[in-house]
Amino acid sequence: MKNLFYYLQILAVGALIASCTVNGNEGPPGPRGPQGPAGQDGQDGLNGEEAFVFEFEEVTFVSPDYEVFLEFPEDFQMLDSDKVLVYFLWEYIEEDDLDIWRALPQVIFTEFGTLQYNYDFSKYDVRLFMEGNFNLNVLGAGATDNWIVRAVVVPGQYGAGRSTPPVDYENYHEVIEYYGLEKSKKVSVQNRPK
Repeated sequence: MKNLFYYLQILAVGALIASCTVNGNEGPPGPRGPQGPAGQDGQDGLNGEEAFVFEFEEVTFVSPDYEVFLEFPEDFQMLDSDKVLVYFLWEYIEEDDLDIWRALPQVIFTEFGTLQYNYDFSKYDVRLFMEGNFNLNVLGAGATDNWIVRAVVVPGQYGAGRSTPPVDYENYHEVIEYYGLEKSKKVSVQNRPK
């Protein structure tokens, strides 16, 4: 009798499990629930993410330090969480009217050795510097003089708990498109020699 009761329990549990796992026809969806309350209004004029482009012309690296400081305008306020991306105008293709921008850091292999253009930044400026495994005094003006540089300040938080950037930061054009940074949002800034 105990065995029969035990087998009936196993059979009942098995039938219950089988009835829940069989792929039968799905019923119609239930009625739609009521609309939830409206969310909190955002800050006027902003879409939650604000980015800026600052262009610096005639940037020249001077011996012996081969570094230059590019200051942001005094009225610009950068958040502690913001990130600065720096791009050099590397080439201009006239027949296509196309600017070729390269993201820093940029490593170049020269006849003298390896050369690197790099940067760091604070809330107030960007420091560009050159490093090499050779004496930088042997470089010509083409490597050191009259660069056009764009510093793009982007939000440091990607939103929605994302841990990766929403766009390829190596690609200047993708960054500009993603953040909606048309030419009208570009600010030209005179750089000051060190």
